[in-house]
Amino acid sequence: MSTNSNVQEIEEFSERVIKALSKVPGWDDGKATWRWISGGGAHKNFHVTSSSGQQAVLKLWNCDWQSLGVLPPSAVPLLNTVEAGKFGIGAPVIAIIDDPLGIMLEFLPGTSVDAKDPEILDLIAKRARSLHESGMCFKRDFNPFAEARIILASAERKGASLPDDYADVRKTINRIEHALDLRSREFVPSHNDLYSANMLRQSDGSIRFIDYDLSGNSDRCYDLGLIATFEGLDPDQVDRLTTSYFGRFDPKLRARTELFSVAADHHQFSLFAIALAAADMNDDYDYTGYMRDIWNRILTRIATPAFSKSLDLVIV
Repeated sequence: MSTNSNVQEIEEFSERVIKALSKVPGWDDGKATWRWISGGGAHKNFHVTSSSGQQAVLKLWNCDWQSLGVLPPSAVPLLNTVEAGKFGIGAPVIAIIDDPLGIMLEFLPGTSVDAKDPEILDLIAKRARSLHESGMCFKRDFNPFAEARIILASAERKGASLPDDYADVRKTINRIEHALDLRSREFVPSHNDLYSANMLRQSDGSIRFIDYDLSGNSDRCYDLGLIATFEGLDPDQVDRLTTSYFGRFDPKLRARTELFSVAADHHQFSLFAIALAAADMNDDYDYTGYMRDIWNRILTRIATPAFSKSLDLVIV
């Protein structure tokens, strides 16, 4: 049965939810209740409560996204999620379900984070470092430049329209890629979608990272750059983020973080481009608005003196 007031949204998925729960021991008595969790740019998420009061999150997979190159094969994020849960960085996994494809995770009670709060920013930096130094080896490598190329090619095949000045900006993106000189042997396990919606602060003050759809081994500064741009951190806050992460202020590492902020925005731009071209698959997001905002953010960032300085620092 459903406890969601938005009956129309739930009814579309109720059969799949019931079938999924029937395959999970302890949840298969037909008495669980659930409610749809709004958002979720790739999949559909449900907060589930068992007849005994146990809480969980059920994520039903949207396999169409991997066919477009947006997400890797489902086994990759599913297994990465299991690993992150085992290491206490993500939510522990209750079950992976094959039909309908999905994953069930322990519900983590917690509060949203304010990354601009100095104390919280330090905690986020230290948690990111613990992820990167965990010793995990995720099931794929993640190069944001290569990923964006694949996704944008798919978007163009779907008829997506890119901004008129995209070709010129692409030249700058290529310069950034060349300057950063990514080397897979130096990659560490990375979340690759670290912003406040995917972070929870628990009652003991610890931070957990959730949603490993884009996870993979990558350059450690990518997660930092993504946090910086997605959370709208100012230069002083980015200084604090990198100093807290590395234990010292290093101008070159700070510059790499700045360049990875542009790389993160460009990758996100590619995701919205393909999502807009196939918006009927998950149309509860304002893809047009997000794509426009991300593009404007890229244009603003690469026009600043700080960007040019960062590029020069990394190249030297």
